[in-house]
Amino acid sequence: MRILLVGEYSNLHNSLKSGLIQAGHQVTLISTGDAFKKFPADVKFSAKRIEGSSLLRFLRKVIFKIFRVDIAFLEIGYRCLDWLVDQKNYDVIQLINEYPLKTPYFFEKRIFKRLRSLTSKMIVLACGDDYIYLKNIDKLPHHPILQHPGIGFPFSDKYLTQKHKVYHDFVFQQKDLIISSDLDYHSVYNGIKDYYGLIPNPVDLSNFYLKPKKETSRIVIFHGINHTNYYKKGNDYFDAALAIIQQKYQDKIEVISVTSIPYAEYIQSYNEADIVLDQTYALDQGYNALEAMAQGKVVFTGAGALFCKTYHLKPNSVAIHTIPNAEKIAADLEKLILNPNRIQEIGQAARLFIEKHHDYKVVANNYMEAWKTIKAKLDESSASAEAQNTDTKPCKPIESL
Repeated sequence: MRILLVGEYSNLHNSLKSGLIQAGHQVTLISTGDAFKKFPADVKFSAKRIEGSSLLRFLRKVIFKIFRVDIAFLEIGYRCLDWLVDQKNYDVIQLINEYPLKTPYFFEKRIFKRLRSLTSKMIVLACGDDYIYLKNIDKLPHHPILQHPGIGFPFSDKYLTQKHKVYHDFVFQQKDLIISSDLDYHSVYNGIKDYYGLIPNPVDLSNFYLKPKKETSRIVIFHGINHTNYYKKGNDYFDAALAIIQQKYQDKIEVISVTSIPYAEYIQSYNEADIVLDQTYALDQGYNALEAMAQGKVVFTGAGALFCKTYHLKPNSVAIHTIPNAEKIAADLEKLILNPNRIQEIGQAARLFIEKHHDYKVVANNYMEAWKTIKAKLDESSASAEAQNTDTKPCKPIESL
């Protein structure tokens, strides 16, 4: 098949692309690189002209400060449409999110229209913030917006505006299928029209190896921070917990902390880590957590009761379930520091879990099976329409023929 993957937030689409290529398909990935993360893509759209001019960069800052509009995305939208003009049909087009490129809505609508005209199978992933996810936030009591009513979350709030609602409706009226990437979205989307279900995130296991047992006794704890999502991911609780632990066990631990660095650097920066602090508000693991687990690291992330029930696991057996409570995080860290053999046990179990449920080749096949249901749905729809258009005069009973 000829497949187009649109957008990248976490390395999900890059890993899926690898699995699809292994299965013999032709795959193209287009994206913006997702700002500072700089995820790889076959075609990457950037605001080259604006970024290359000191005057335009200055105007960009001024316009954003006054109108909260980033003109760089105008250029990105133009470049994407220009690229799409010459594109031929694809068997499947999949969007990482209902709003994958973050261009102004009039641009994003034109991009979607062009994409829709190029395929008979249009899939939207429930991944990242979107209208339905945030509109049903009452089903997600762990969500940071509910936990921190006094803190603004402008990037999330945008998805609940009337402008975005109009755009969301436009996309969802034309999409063929929705697939969720983890339990956080599945709990919200279950029962929604055209919802296929949950397909676990793909992890390219060829890029990650089980961390060998080290000789040094010092335990390395890694804390990666996305400045924009500092409160959304619960980094404030991790910082508070680390302050407690560093005061008690300074001689037993080493803390590595990085902020808003490109994806490739991020992966390298936690190579030596034994423990990775991922997030405090989740039912399931984020993508960074999965890749760390593939390397046999102990990850503090979403791994609570629903996760354990879904995958038939004992609590904290493959990852440490983390809630927004600095004292509890510190207590869980202390248990591992005082029982380093437990780090090895959980790390090995984490690797096996990723191999069993997140292997990129297996997951790619699961996506292909999901895409096949669109054809079945279309065939069923066509048959129904044909039946309605047939002559409805009474037929002879079958036994009299």
